[in-house]
Amino acid sequence: MRNFPRIFRVAAVLLLLEAPALAEDTDALKQARAQFQQATELEQAGNWAAALQRFREVGQVRMTPQVRFHIAVCEENLGRLVTALGGYELALAEADTVGPDFRAEVEQSIGRLRARIPKLVIVRGKGAASAAIALDGVALGATSIGVEVPLDPGPHALTAKAPNYRPFQQTVELKEEGVARVEVTLEALPQELLIQAGALRERPPSKVVPYVIGGVGAASLIGSGVLFGLRQGALKDLEDACGADGKSCPPSMQSRYDDLKFYHYGAQVALGVGVVAVGTATAILLLQNRKPKQPEKTSLELVPVAGGSEIGARLSGTF
Repeated sequence: MRNFPRIFRVAAVLLLLEAPALAEDTDALKQARAQFQQATELEQAGNWAAALQRFREVGQVRMTPQVRFHIAVCEENLGRLVTALGGYELALAEADTVGPDFRAEVEQSIGRLRARIPKLVIVRGKGAASAAIALDGVALGATSIGVEVPLDPGPHALTAKAPNYRPFQQTVELKEEGVARVEVTLEALPQELLIQAGALRERPPSKVVPYVIGGVGAASLIGSGVLFGLRQGALKDLEDACGADGKSCPPSMQSRYDDLKFYHYGAQVALGVGVVAVGTATAILLLQNRKPKQPEKTSLELVPVAGGSEIGARLSGTF
């Protein structure tokens, strides 16, 4: 897949050519050459972690495009694709100092790796308009929301939080060459919890209900008064037509008699409803306006006593 021996030979030659620049520290140069040789052997054996460590040690002495390239190769094979891509791009920026073959090798590696790197798109959903969003413990800025974010394959922890909302937490599993989309939504906390936490002030009880009940009661009392007036009118008509003893009523007054009964009982019912409704409304308003009784405070104090030949203490307090 890669012509590693050729790359190794170029890197070794470059280190030798740069020896004059390192002449002031001959021991470090010798050690770097030995570490580079060890690193190439470890890389060929597939021991990527050990090879990466050796290449980094070489880079501390003298960082070259070839060393950057091999560090990126190790990172890629360890699954750190995003970091590897950055290493390849750094090597590409200096590739012209090595030669066209090296540049072509780096460009090929970059093209292949970019196709493998998965992406994650995070969008804000309901309740998350102003939420603080973090990915793998790192806070995300506005420029990272709603766009494809390149990440290494594997699980990634996505969290979000906002005042007065339940925290959001989700693990996203990314696969190579894939694009995942996650919508962050936050659920508002119940008002009871917000009140207990002091985030919201407790709402005073609504006065709509007692006012409605009181209005019904007042209307019933007025209706009772109207019906009572109609009752008295019907009663007078019957007395005029039937006489004081009521024994000589013409048949035409039967309907007037029915009206009298309706007004009589209707006035009583309306009166009862009005009295009950007004009383209920008054009781509700009194209960709503009553302040909760504060618990009595208790205190207890130990008072030393010293008088004459007696020495001691006494308890003093209020309950």
